[in-house]
Amino acid sequence: HAACVSGLRAGVLYRHPLARARALGASYLVQSVAPNYSASERKSVVALARTERFVKASSGTGMSKKILDAHLHVWPSPETYTYPEGKQPPLSLATTGTAESLLSQFELAGVDGALIVQPINLGYDHSYVTGVITRFPTKFVGCCLADPSVNGGGASALQELLTPTGVYRAVRFNPGLWPEGERMTNSVGREMFKVAGERDAFVGFMCFHGLHPHLEDIKDLLAEFPDTRVMMDHFGFVKGTEDPNWQALLSLHEYPQVTIKASAQFRVATDDAKQWPYTSTGEQLRVLVETFGAARIVWGSDFPYVTLECGYDKSAAIVKECGANLTDEQLELVMGGNLGRMFPGGWGDDAS
Repeated sequence: HAACVSGLRAGVLYRHPLARARALGASYLVQSVAPNYSASERKSVVALARTERFVKASSGTGMSKKILDAHLHVWPSPETYTYPEGKQPPLSLATTGTAESLLSQFELAGVDGALIVQPINLGYDHSYVTGVITRFPTKFVGCCLADPSVNGGGASALQELLTPTGVYRAVRFNPGLWPEGERMTNSVGREMFKVAGERDAFVGFMCFHGLHPHLEDIKDLLAEFPDTRVMMDHFGFVKGTEDPNWQALLSLHEYPQVTIKASAQFRVATDDAKQWPYTSTGEQLRVLVETFGAARIVWGSDFPYVTLECGYDKSAAIVKECGANLTDEQLELVMGGNLGRMFPGGWGDDAS
């Protein structure tokens, strides 16, 4: 009887493969009826099955309960590094952005580790961040910066940066760095996105000037390379649930390889919620958890910039205090459980 009911639900209520997968379990469909799907439908269900396995792994007893920051930057003091003209860090953050300064902030905020994103002021010189990751392997995992420039490093440089050749396990795609008139889906972008998937590295999209101009490119890359996992920086740079781009961000839930960073709340808070705990981002976070599931959301601070706003210690409390009203289990996932699962073996955890 139960099998008949399940079949009825799958065949009538859940006609779309992804809807069936969410209702009955993608792993079940991969083993049973998925062979009857088209190639594109099967890719979607297989990707969702992978997400299911991630979620199950995150609830295991061996899962770390560390607090992990999914988005921050570090850079050397101008006293020890010669920055290109116009690329010096803001004077107010010149020394705040060092790794040593960050580690002292970790202690005050109770944060255990972070994903370092290569800062734009260092360009494609990854030497400082590489050194930090090497010196503090139990504290940091790295996200390098993709070079799509004309005659730039492209996919070959990325292959050298990503593990196992290099130390980085993620790469940032900044559409503003593509040559004028070029899209992220050009040959260089597609090859880099493919390489990331082959190396089991995440691609982080930084849509600083809004999500809408880049949504088509992102979806095209996700569809063509479903094995490449993605993180959307800073709520996709969507400011509140009334932002015209809000529904565009939510539409990415159909791609199970996408994770959203609930990060840099001070950047995306609405004008009436510019002070900590940035309550407009609480409503966003609540809807994101309802739409994507808590297992696909990670917290990030955007250090050191956040030190000029609410401070690093308060940034680590935003998710709890912003009004999203997450359960204790959801908080644990967003505040570090998910990131630890996404980068197994990072931060001194067992990779098994």
